[in-house]
Amino acid sequence: MGIITTSSEFPTLVILNPNSGRKQGRDQLSSVVEPALQKANIPYKLIETTGQGHAQSYFTDNIKPILVDLVQSLGQPNDTSSSSSPPSSSSPPAPTLRIIVVGGDGTLHEIVNGILRGIGGEEDGFVTDQFKPKIEFSIIPTGTGNAISTSLGVGSVQDAVDRFLAGETIPLKVMSVSTPSPSSTTSTELHPQWTVRTYTLVVNSYGLHCATVYDSEGLRSLGNERFKVAAMKNIVALKQYEGTLNFYGPVQRYEAMTKSLVDEHPAVTAASSVDGHNVGPTLSMSGPFTYLLITKQASLEPGFTPTPLARTSDEWLDVLAVENAGRMDLMSMFGATGTGEHIQQDKIVYLKAKAVELEVPTAGRLCIDGEFQDIEAGPSGRVRIEVVSDPKTQLFSVYR
Repeated sequence: MGIITTSSEFPTLVILNPNSGRKQGRDQLSSVVEPALQKANIPYKLIETTGQGHAQSYFTDNIKPILVDLVQSLGQPNDTSSSSSPPSSSSPPAPTLRIIVVGGDGTLHEIVNGILRGIGGEEDGFVTDQFKPKIEFSIIPTGTGNAISTSLGVGSVQDAVDRFLAGETIPLKVMSVSTPSPSSTTSTELHPQWTVRTYTLVVNSYGLHCATVYDSEGLRSLGNERFKVAAMKNIVALKQYEGTLNFYGPVQRYEAMTKSLVDEHPAVTAASSVDGHNVGPTLSMSGPFTYLLITKQASLEPGFTPTPLARTSDEWLDVLAVENAGRMDLMSMFGATGTGEHIQQDKIVYLKAKAVELEVPTAGRLCIDGEFQDIEAGPSGRVRIEVVSDPKTQLFSVYR
């Protein structure tokens, strides 16, 4: 079946979120996932989450010993007795840890953030050029939106299991959400140093989308319909959201006339900084924004494809911006998001970028993979979103 096991001993980790989506994860695990693993003779360890934040804290606390145990299972003993120490230089440079996630995008968000916090940053020294683990995810779509699975064309739980058994993966690129570090002696209002607040895989939004997700939290019993109900509520009481969006580095704009992406400023390259500082934005949008998405996924749920040119594995952010739109504009946009044809509409600005910064004149809210972060007013509350460039952070793949 194309299976290349991690080792003859080390188990695939199966993370079950029994409360994800319509709470069908446990049934799908017992009826589809476990029988397939047993038939394929794949050893696995089941970890069931008990509430919000459990998956993140589990991996923060355990990812280092898990990776050390993985190396030892491959016959590469660690030369230190500490499970939190990096494996020795004789260890394989890229051992593969396989994780099956029976849950939704929120569960995966927690796992990725837990892993990256658990292995530490560059100063920790656990992940090095000599020791860089590969972490492969099989996402069993039992969440509400299942954005990553939908964007990859996964049609069912069985389809997801079949893709895991086939063993083909693509990179799962991670975005970072950062805010200025006021304590840094090298920071200035114009050129701040940044502190990563969280890592994100699906979508970061401001305006109507963020308000819709926020209001939908109390409607989870409705499944995907909760988003439609919450969206209509916010369209009826339509607001415009003040803010400035600055783009750094290369920017591509979608042209409706040619149905293609063109360079916004062809002379701008990826070298958009001097001594680590931004030399100035490539492009600025002044708002007000009705609807703003910054994402890595084409679809956010079945039938809703707001950023049809987005790719899970590429190096770009996809930005969908709607400025100062009315109710009819939004209804027209939503009516075409099933096919992606809305990006042909006049009110839609569709861009690909490397890094964006959002600044708001009054305190606001940002939605990050279904979680929420308050934004302070002014430069001190600026938020920077970018695809992570550090290869020691980009450790993840997903079965396609």
